[in-house]
Amino acid sequence: MHYGLILERTVFCLSLTGLIAILIYGGVVEAKSGETNAQKGSPVKPTTAPPSAVAQGPVCDISAHPKITKVTPDPVKPGQRIVIKGTNFGTRDCFKDVTFKSVHPKEFKYVNDSTAEATVPELKPGLVPVHILTAAGSSQFTLQVLGK
Repeated sequence: MHYGLILERTVFCLSLTGLIAILIYGGVVEAKSGETNAQKGSPVKPTTAPPSAVAQGPVCDISAHPKITKVTPDPVKPGQRIVIKGTNFGTRDCFKDVTFKSVHPKEFKYVNDSTAEATVPELKPGLVPVHILTAAGSSQFTLQVLGK
């Protein structure tokens, strides 16, 4: 005969003058012959999947914060392609995004750990922050955008 510890779902909450009293009641319930504890609602011990079944994600060094050191050309016009140079851009899988202010370019390209390229979107003339985002953080560089 199987025995299982079943937590009866009886929870009472009382609120008296700002105090909350919680009463939880649990009991032992006898399982019928041939019935497993899992069928009676007792906890089931989890198992671990083999390493071959676990999806491999990118390994990103989150301690290596990115830094933009140079953007060329500067100044630039909308529609021009820029080259963003710096350090710690990470791997292709860890490099996430390029933005101009909060505007995403139509396209950007990760080249390597120290270089990315992007096409300047339609922006008003003036000083515009260019941001890169990686798994380890972000970096900003101020770029002068000219009118068309």
